[in-house]
Amino acid sequence: MTKQVTKMLLSGNEAFARGVLEAGVDVAAAYPGTPSTEIMETIAHFGKETGMHAEWSINEKIAFEVALGASWSGLRSFTAAKHVGLNVAADPFFTAALFGGMKAGFVMVIADDPSFHSSQNEQDTRMYALAAHAICMEPSTPQEALDMVKYAYEFSEKWESMVVIRSTTRLSHSRGPVTISEIPKKETRKGEFIKDPAKFVCLPGNARRTKPLLLAKMEEIQEYSNKSQWNVIEKGKDPLLVITSGVSYLYVKDAVQEMGIDPTIYKIGISNPMPEGKIIELLKEHPECLIAEEVEPYFELKVKALAAENGIKVKIYGRKEKVIPISNELNPLILKESLSKVLNKKFEAVGVGLPSQAEINEQLPNRPPELCAGCPHRSTFFAIKKAAKKRKIKPIIPGDIGCYTLGFMAPLNAIDTTVAMGASIGIANGLAQATDQQIIPVIGDSTFFHTGIPALVNAIVNKAKFVLVVADNHLTAMTGGQPTPELGFNAFGQPAGIVTIEQVCEGIGIKNLWIVDPYDLNKTIDVIGEAIDTGELAVVISRRDCALEYSRKARRAKEKIDTYFVDEELCIGCRTCVRTFACPAITFDDEKKKSHVDESVCIGCSVCRTVCPYEAFTKR
Repeated sequence: MTKQVTKMLLSGNEAFARGVLEAGVDVAAAYPGTPSTEIMETIAHFGKETGMHAEWSINEKIAFEVALGASWSGLRSFTAAKHVGLNVAADPFFTAALFGGMKAGFVMVIADDPSFHSSQNEQDTRMYALAAHAICMEPSTPQEALDMVKYAYEFSEKWESMVVIRSTTRLSHSRGPVTISEIPKKETRKGEFIKDPAKFVCLPGNARRTKPLLLAKMEEIQEYSNKSQWNVIEKGKDPLLVITSGVSYLYVKDAVQEMGIDPTIYKIGISNPMPEGKIIELLKEHPECLIAEEVEPYFELKVKALAAENGIKVKIYGRKEKVIPISNELNPLILKESLSKVLNKKFEAVGVGLPSQAEINEQLPNRPPELCAGCPHRSTFFAIKKAAKKRKIKPIIPGDIGCYTLGFMAPLNAIDTTVAMGASIGIANGLAQATDQQIIPVIGDSTFFHTGIPALVNAIVNKAKFVLVVADNHLTAMTGGQPTPELGFNAFGQPAGIVTIEQVCEGIGIKNLWIVDPYDLNKTIDVIGEAIDTGELAVVISRRDCALEYSRKARRAKEKIDTYFVDEELCIGCRTCVRTFACPAITFDDEKKKSHVDESVCIGCSVCRTVCPYEAFTKR
């Protein structure tokens, strides 16, 4: 049968997903995390018709293990995560890389986040691959993202190893024309796990036998990498060599075109194991080499070592020479500046007379991130602070990863620490042992299930005393509203099992447990105060739907939202609402000296009426 081929405009993440679907993958699992979320969302949207299984797992470790188990059973499998998600999955990742044994292709996409666009740190997935002796590939465009995924399944099956594909924010979220093929339709099928303890039981004795085999395999793959289609030499007329990969290759291409220079460019698609033989050949042919890469000096360190080991006299420029910035993502302007330093020539920037980025930044209004109008998290933080103020205490509030991290912003100023998923409770354990101060960690519902539960069990066992507030908005809201275990539906929108936070708390032995509605502000203040007064370990679940999801449901159902307005006869202009609560629907009119509600933004939560000492906010 002739396959239909057409073109679509796809983001990098959509292209990764399309590659998974075209490769006939049977099992896909992930936990949402920007910039990787849209991969699984796209798979879930289209995958139901293919007969595959797709799931939002509880965390990245479980998602990895779901995919690993499927591969070991002879089914093609896939997982995706952001870079810090790989930290969560690192334990099985390293062991799976060592033992291999994939009976069907196992591919994972890890999306790094140079410049910290939506992350607490920068990481380079290539360093993980290097340490674990795992195959790592890097596409540059959405088209390569699709093609590389499909190729990676063949590669994985050829070597019985998992393949890591490294993306970055710009690739994941940029769009480009992509040639697509048909998605194969098939019945849901089952694999078969064939027992092989030497491969699948990861005991030290088996590991000792396996490690030399892995190293020998990686040497073979390195020889293959030297002549791989994914490592491309673009011969230039100038003596300069540029080694690059991923989206950095596109920046290099833009820069050299605008500067009118013609270096040789080596675009590396298989970054681990590196094509060392081909790199040595190129270094011998060029007196100077620029390494253009993002996050860590991965290529730079290895290329410099190759030059030294082989006695090649070549000047290599990178981060160590301060030619490439030591942090944050690259762009064409940075690469032009880097090339100018290497070539010792001044090049006129394209767009002379246009404002610089610094000038543009000065002209743009400052728009810091903030919690949405009607967000229940704002009410929860407000209640925590009010309950503490009544008791004349200044609690330590360890925060976590989610929308509620924005409780850090003024005027709430309600987050004291944020480290990693689930760390609010773990850090609270340490603080409880180290200080007599009141500790009130705050964690979201999805994060609670992700990595919060073990730390809460730890608190029970070690008798740590603090008040845990779970901000439960019934969604993984920060990444777009993926389901949590409480909702009762899966990635395909089909009915699923339900596990609630209170079931978990009761099951592990939490004795002081309350559930409150943060829109009932006074009740929430009272309950948090009561939890503080116990002087024991306590949990308060602050439960109310995400404001955005509530608005979406109302629009879909064509329900009218009863908004609020300010009765100017009651408003005395005290600014309590904007100074202490700061809902983005509320502004202050300096001319009238009155507060004002933007009813196009208001969702009618009514909390402002409780916050106002004069009850000037009135339902429309």
